[in-house]
Amino acid sequence: MHWATLDPFLIDDPFWQQKMGMPVANEQFLHALLEHGDCASYRFFATDGAAAHRFAGLLQERFPGIADRVQVQPQATLSATVEAFPPDVIHNGDFTYYMPHLIEWRNRLSPSLRFPVTGVTHSLDTVGLYTKFILLLLAGPQPYDAIVCTSRCAVEMLRRSFDEIRESFRDRFGAVLPAPPRLVHIPLGLPARRRPLPPRTQARKRLGIPEDHVVLLSLGRLSPRSKMDLSPFLESFKVFLGSLEPGGGAMVTLVIAGGGRKESVRLVSEMVKALGLAGRVRVRANVSVEEKEDWLAASDLFCSLVDNYQETFGLSLLEAMEAGLPVIASDFNGYRDLVVDGETGFLVPTYASAGQEPWDALAGILEPSVLRYYRAQKVAFDMDALVKSLTLLVLKPRLRRFFSENARRRVEKFRWPRVIQAYRQLWKDLGSSARSESCHEPVARPVITPSVSKIFPHYPSVILAEASSVFPGPQGKDFARGVFRPIRYEETALLLRQEVLEAMVHRVSARGASNVVDLLYLAGNEYDLDRDASLLHLDWLIKHGVLVAKNR
Repeated sequence: MHWATLDPFLIDDPFWQQKMGMPVANEQFLHALLEHGDCASYRFFATDGAAAHRFAGLLQERFPGIADRVQVQPQATLSATVEAFPPDVIHNGDFTYYMPHLIEWRNRLSPSLRFPVTGVTHSLDTVGLYTKFILLLLAGPQPYDAIVCTSRCAVEMLRRSFDEIRESFRDRFGAVLPAPPRLVHIPLGLPARRRPLPPRTQARKRLGIPEDHVVLLSLGRLSPRSKMDLSPFLESFKVFLGSLEPGGGAMVTLVIAGGGRKESVRLVSEMVKALGLAGRVRVRANVSVEEKEDWLAASDLFCSLVDNYQETFGLSLLEAMEAGLPVIASDFNGYRDLVVDGETGFLVPTYASAGQEPWDALAGILEPSVLRYYRAQKVAFDMDALVKSLTLLVLKPRLRRFFSENARRRVEKFRWPRVIQAYRQLWKDLGSSARSESCHEPVARPVITPSVSKIFPHYPSVILAEASSVFPGPQGKDFARGVFRPIRYEETALLLRQEVLEAMVHRVSARGASNVVDLLYLAGNEYDLDRDASLLHLDWLIKHGVLVAKNR
């Protein structure tokens, strides 16, 4: 299998690369694919030449064993490369950024050249993303394209979204939009630990946690706008503490840890103080990997009461389960795919409001994080159920051990080698479908990609035609003698072949004049260039005054 992508699967921000779900998941996918995949080649199309050079060096450093199967090149070479080396799939770590235009571009290729385009879900809740869903349908997805949904909730959300969009277009415009890509459920994965967690006793000693304390860990991004509102959880925790027998109950410490900006961290600390929980709650912001591992080793159970529609999976829950922590989580979105209620932890029921206005009406106007906050304020969890779950797990160590063993076993279903195998089977199935349908599809007219020749023809003084005459330019003689060397930007140089440039100049100089169609024939017949690549050479020569073209 020959695999390709336009996605680097990494972001240029070392801090958030390790703090946010999507960058972490994409980086882990990249490592898993290159470590456990068995593709014959992996081709990465970077944004430009400089990015390609940097990314190639990074891959060489991290994966020296597969250097012979990895190619990195600029996206400007995409068309020519795909024609010469057809991929079996183009896959990206997000299904909205490239996928709509990739599909429309793919559909414009020769009917005999068809391959699947796939991408993965992450957050699904913004208006900008919903607009991309519309673009995706307008692009003309084929039955062999697919969106990989990391949770069952994501599958259902996209099914409902595409149905709503298609019905709206039919009702308002009488238009029948194409069916969406396949919606396939494949979860995110969890890498095997490269080193074990530290011993519980050592971790507690480093963190200053007494051995007789029961430690509750809440680990996640500290933001009521983009992750969860911690105030109901803290209020419930206070109720729980009050329900313990005075003097006879367990000593309980709650640790709230995660990445966050100063104002978000300060807000959490102020809530803890306002509720009188300063002696029972520790707030640890932007912890190191080592401290995070200490908290996982030192804790007794994990809590995550997410209320935000941006959540789709929950990697932190898998990490906690791998550490053997029972999980108390909100019964919300992808969390219910991870926690088996009554076996690996407890799912706390959630409730959404009977109405979503004015936020639905303002969804395209409000800043996305503000909208997420207000929408999350219309989601609540069952506080009584949470307090009951906390009580059971804090007071019954045998139940914690039972859940702990089950959690460790369940995590094995999410290991990356198993996930990569599911991807490979999907790509194989899609490829078979693409090959069976490739000869029956006409070349599609683009809808979402603008055409300069159709939209901007009035901008230049003249548009050259194939019959346009071509003459030696003011720099022609010096170019032919090698005296004049036009400046070549890196992004242009990678598309030009010197022998083709020289052949075009020689043809015009020898004849005194030529025309566009003759030079295109020369490049195609003698150098096997298609029309687009041939025009790139001719355009460059005209731009630098080596040749001059005039309409008759």
